[in-house]
Amino acid sequence: MHRLLALFFLVMAVPAFLPKPPPPDPTGQAVYQQFMVDKMRFHEQVQQLANYVSTNAPPDSLQIAFKRSRLRYKRIEWLLEFYQPFLATHVNGPPVPEAEIDEPGQRVVPPTGLQVVEPFLFPEYDSTQKAELTRELNVLLSYSSRLEQGVPANLINDTEILEAVRQQLFRLLTLGITGYDAPETRSGLPEAATSLRTMHSALRPYLERLQQPLAAQVNQRWQTTIQALEQATDFTTFDRVTFIREQLYPLCRALQQMRQELKIPAPASGRFLSPAVTTLSDSGAFRPDYVTNFSAFATSPQKVALGRTLFFDPLLSGNNARSCASCHQPERAFTDGRSKSRAFGNPIKRVNRNAPTLLNAGLQKAQFYDSRVIYLEDQAHDVLKNAHEMRTSPEQVVEKLGASSQYKSLFAEAFPDGITSTNVRNALACYVRSLTSLNASPDRYLRGENVTLSDDERLGFNLFLGKGRCATCHFFPIYNGYVPPHFEKVESEIIGVPRRPKTTRARLDADVGKFGPFGKNLHRFAFKTPTIRNAALTAPYMHNGAYKTLEQVVDFYNRGGGKGIGVDVEGQTLAEDSLSLTAHEQHALVAFMQALTDTTGLTKRPHQLPAVEGHPAWNRRRPGGRY
Repeated sequence: MHRLLALFFLVMAVPAFLPKPPPPDPTGQAVYQQFMVDKMRFHEQVQQLANYVSTNAPPDSLQIAFKRSRLRYKRIEWLLEFYQPFLATHVNGPPVPEAEIDEPGQRVVPPTGLQVVEPFLFPEYDSTQKAELTRELNVLLSYSSRLEQGVPANLINDTEILEAVRQQLFRLLTLGITGYDAPETRSGLPEAATSLRTMHSALRPYLERLQQPLAAQVNQRWQTTIQALEQATDFTTFDRVTFIREQLYPLCRALQQMRQELKIPAPASGRFLSPAVTTLSDSGAFRPDYVTNFSAFATSPQKVALGRTLFFDPLLSGNNARSCASCHQPERAFTDGRSKSRAFGNPIKRVNRNAPTLLNAGLQKAQFYDSRVIYLEDQAHDVLKNAHEMRTSPEQVVEKLGASSQYKSLFAEAFPDGITSTNVRNALACYVRSLTSLNASPDRYLRGENVTLSDDERLGFNLFLGKGRCATCHFFPIYNGYVPPHFEKVESEIIGVPRRPKTTRARLDADVGKFGPFGKNLHRFAFKTPTIRNAALTAPYMHNGAYKTLEQVVDFYNRGGGKGIGVDVEGQTLAEDSLSLTAHEQHALVAFMQALTDTTGLTKRPHQLPAVEGHPAWNRRRPGGRY
């Protein structure tokens, strides 16, 4: 009995020795309370839309109720996306079904949310689809009723609030004003204004803590940015380039200045988007080393230098006659100018696909056109053992390199365990990750540097971000399929690429794309969205090299992709209606893509390759190889 009493008093006393949780932050509490109010109003607005559908309200009433639902959602998006991106995807994710790649069979996860509801109501409501629309609204209501799950009621702090705001500014830029998440209503501009007003209100306690004149300056930045959106009269003609340079990016800088002045720490590192940068166009905004599967694979100058040498060395091929640079030539932005590259040991036979650029290949989470590997190390391994490309084995590569005292020294400087097949792949991957090129004239212009864009380049930039819908797949600012601002997913698209560049009655190319490695019908004829940076140097285009010029590529998209030129393709994810671009607008789009050329400091070849003792023929090899 005495032991039980002693144990009871000990248990009761334990909480006294535990550290007390920090008191709730008043600003965080206020943010959470407002979130709960806005969350409930969003749910109620969706319920009203559902009621309108149920009672057969006029189509214009349905459309108005839907637009109000989207505006209500934009008041909670900034916090929901930060704490609960899973729920946010189910409320406002893209209307594209997802296949569970790691799951056996053909399990498909259907999309839900506002973007799924949108095409039921726009451009016109079809009452025959009332049952399907009602079902989608009921699913949306089930999610909208519990959006507070995972949002910490009493633990929201200053760092998280400011980081959520920063990410939302980037989201509005890349997905909002481009039309990605409201493709039918084209309501991205007023929605962005609503989101900005909500965040401005949430930041008032911080603005009150700032000293003058800084507080007034930061507050003015918010006001002018919101006004620029509210005064916009047309989604298509909105000058996004000027808005980013003169309003949005200065607002991002004001937010950073406020954070530094109030000594609010930035979030811990650990994501692809660096927590230290102010805008998406800043130098060092992205961290290629984030897309590695082991911390030991992190880049070092020694690894990059070694990888560069290996990249140009034919020793890595089975016949000592071709190197990585045979198909990825620096002078061509690391492509080879062919529709399909020459196959191993045969100047007539071709490999299956066009050689893509390696510039910015480290700024994505999927490699190859069919996305069959995630990491650049695995890409290097795949290429080395591929019978049509390098046709070698890890053992052969290690044996050859081990015969060179120079290579032994270079590997010893880069890796503690010297020459191994894993280290060969890691060195090659580190070199490719170093081929980051995000300093073209449009980048410098948006940063506010003293550079100019021609009238056609500015028009093309605006078309790319707006009317042309290009940035809804080639996301700003990397212009590939790596979805911002979380940068966790790389999108693939079914666009219906033809066998030959015809404009009518074209036939679909036989390459099944992503279906090949994953076996999911949803992925049949789907290909990873590549970057269009340095596209002026990487012709021909598409996975099969069907189009020889950028003008042809723009014309293909302007006509509505494969379906627009008569290709019989199921599940095209590209809108099949014409973009209605004029000849001048198409020319301007090409001018903008040409302006994205920047290979400065990335095209230099090594003057000499390390000697390999005992193999005279190998020591006469030329950097880069032949084929």
